[in-house]
Amino acid sequence: MRILKSIFLLVLFSTIILGAGLFFWISQPPNSGRLNEVSQVLRSNNNTIINLRLTQDGFWREKANLEEIDPQLVAMLIAYEDQKFWSHKGVDPQAIIRATYDFITSGRIVSGASTLTMQTARLIDPRLSQKKISTKIWQMLEAIRLEQHWTKEEILEAYFTLAPYGGNIEGVRAASEAWFQKSAQQLTLNESALLVALPQSPERRRPDRFAKNAFLAKQKVLRQVKERMAIDNDLVLEVLDEPLPFRLSKPTSIAPHLADRLISQPTNSIKTTIDVNWQKEVADILAAETSKLPSPIQSAAMVIERKSGTVKAYVGSAKYGTIDRKGSINYLTAIRSPGSTLKPLIFGKALQRNLISFNHVFKDASFFRSGYTPTNFDGSFSGEVTLKDALLRSLNIPALLALEKVGPDILENEIKSYLGGASHNQKDAGLSLALGGLYMEPEQLAEIYLAISDPGYATKLELIEKSATDRDQKSYTFLNQQSADQVLNLLIQTLPSGENVAFKTGTSYARQDAWSVQIFENHIVLSWLGTPDNESTNLLTGRKSAFPISNEIGRALGLPPPIKPEIKTNFDELNNAVKSTCERLINFPEDGSWIRSSNSIITVTGSEDAVWYLNAKKLEKYKRQLKISQPGTNTLTAKLGNCSETVAFFIQTIAQPID
Repeated sequence: MRILKSIFLLVLFSTIILGAGLFFWISQPPNSGRLNEVSQVLRSNNNTIINLRLTQDGFWREKANLEEIDPQLVAMLIAYEDQKFWSHKGVDPQAIIRATYDFITSGRIVSGASTLTMQTARLIDPRLSQKKISTKIWQMLEAIRLEQHWTKEEILEAYFTLAPYGGNIEGVRAASEAWFQKSAQQLTLNESALLVALPQSPERRRPDRFAKNAFLAKQKVLRQVKERMAIDNDLVLEVLDEPLPFRLSKPTSIAPHLADRLISQPTNSIKTTIDVNWQKEVADILAAETSKLPSPIQSAAMVIERKSGTVKAYVGSAKYGTIDRKGSINYLTAIRSPGSTLKPLIFGKALQRNLISFNHVFKDASFFRSGYTPTNFDGSFSGEVTLKDALLRSLNIPALLALEKVGPDILENEIKSYLGGASHNQKDAGLSLALGGLYMEPEQLAEIYLAISDPGYATKLELIEKSATDRDQKSYTFLNQQSADQVLNLLIQTLPSGENVAFKTGTSYARQDAWSVQIFENHIVLSWLGTPDNESTNLLTGRKSAFPISNEIGRALGLPPPIKPEIKTNFDELNNAVKSTCERLINFPEDGSWIRSSNSIITVTGSEDAVWYLNAKKLEKYKRQLKISQPGTNTLTAKLGNCSETVAFFIQTIAQPID
């Protein structure tokens, strides 16, 4: 008796310990396992897959969301696999008893007892797939634990994420794309039946390899769920004979650089702003044009929608896999010299601050500043040139004169602030900013042109689909609308073919980079060519190399030319008419002069009868010697009757020499 009592107590104690341990185990959140291992999928603006990266274990697997799955498929799966899914707690005791009885009486497995929750547990942890009684028990326990911590909807989403559908296809989103080339939201009855049947034997029922097996399995599903789902009999009879897909389709990557660019995003399924047809067109053009050029010259291009800043095409290099041209580099995020592409901004800032007029005339002549002696691209000078001529011909000296008026340090700081980050330059660009001395990424240059073309709208590129209210906006504009209209008006020209275009090209030092930024009615096209490691070339120029590409892209996409803004020039024309009858009032300093002085005193020569102003402050009388209170850019104005003349000069304070 004492022994029996001891045994009883031991059993009781063990049961209590086991029960407590089991209770504690069930109370712990289940391991999500493979659910966290999903593919990175990039989709276009119409949900077409443009890039797919498999999981580390080589599967195409996307996280499922019930809202993105056809309700008919969900209902059919439950009707076929687990009719009591919404009511049981992970296991179905009746099904277990029935399956056990069938096995004992027949000696073989006649019916299964696995609930959808148990199947989900097995999918999460493949070790639970072993056909052992102990494993089956653990599978049941895991199912009970899942039900304690997850909602029924979450369990279904886990199933639809991990269920196998043949080959390396897992999850209903991947299966729908691979087998039917469509999303899982709008499946036919025939397609839903196949997706219900496949996970039970994903390889033996593959319609591309075992068409008969797949066909029969689909029919079995339809016949079994017909009454449970109250499906019309005539409809079922019609669907029973519908064919199944005969091949497995996997998407090809058309935006690998964009995938690299967005790999750090918190979600693995990303809907981008890319237009899939435009992406292919731009990629094809770049590949064709780059193949005509010797290695290692590469190319890149992007198409951006004005006002919204949404990127419609994004090609980081002509071919991702090229070794000699280093095609895996995303040149749209590479730090490069922009050449002369910032000149429209320089002139725009000078116009905005009334430092120059729309009809301004520059003196294109030799330029010397503290040992800095830049020339124009061809080494020549043109004398007096209009602002429009200076911009269209990309003359360096007028741009430098305008930059002096604006202040190179001031403009550089504004650019840095606008772009939201520090410069890539090790030191300030100074006057070299006008010639490409302020290094930046092509993406950043595109953002500057958003500001130049449409002030007050988009200030950042948008690569991921967002609502208009979610897009990044800044509280200030880089240019006002008036100066932006003036710049666009100046940029528009008519080619010999009669085609109206608006673009700015740029060529960096040693022809390492060639740029074209072309403005269309509703879009901006940026194209770049260059060498991966800044090797010198004798081939590349913005006008002859990059512009033909941007223009071809615009034609291929059917982009209309920009609408030329109307500029009110009556006031300027009147001033010009008055000026034409006026003699020169200021002989020295000349406009754009760089004066070095130890005592900040400059000598002035000009009309003694005129009224003089220094930095807009009226002087009591004409003085040949003027004391300048502050170094830097200053303005001097002389007015006589209806005549007026203003010059801007830069004064630099130098140390007094010692005898």
